[in-house]
Amino acid sequence: MQVHGCYRFNRQYLLVEITLDMTPDDIDWFGFSVREEGLSEFDRQTPYMEQYLTPEGTDKLCEAWDEPEDQTAPSRVAFFLFRTEGTVLETPYGEIDLSEPTAMPERLKAIIEFEP
Repeated sequence: MQVHGCYRFNRQYLLVEITLDMTPDDIDWFGFSVREEGLSEFDRQTPYMEQYLTPEGTDKLCEAWDEPEDQTAPSRVAFFLFRTEGTVLETPYGEIDLSEPTAMPERLKAIIEFEP
């Protein structure tokens, strides 16, 4: 897993961008969750509104909520997380630090969709 960034999307949401060396169909989204004190594994937050990107991260491969028709690896994807006290996103592919989000790159501002 390559983490491209954890970005401040707005006051309530973070945007996380990663590349995984697998096809979109092979990604285990159920294994992603934010570790938070006092929450059981089943109550943890998971990624929201995944969006598949070109390998360069400059355009989307398909509409939000969809998977690309071309199921080739690697998969570059961006997704939202609600800002909480949790600072670690656990995944089957490693952990992602959420503690110090940075400004969202201009290339993503032009292409990322959001529905509250």
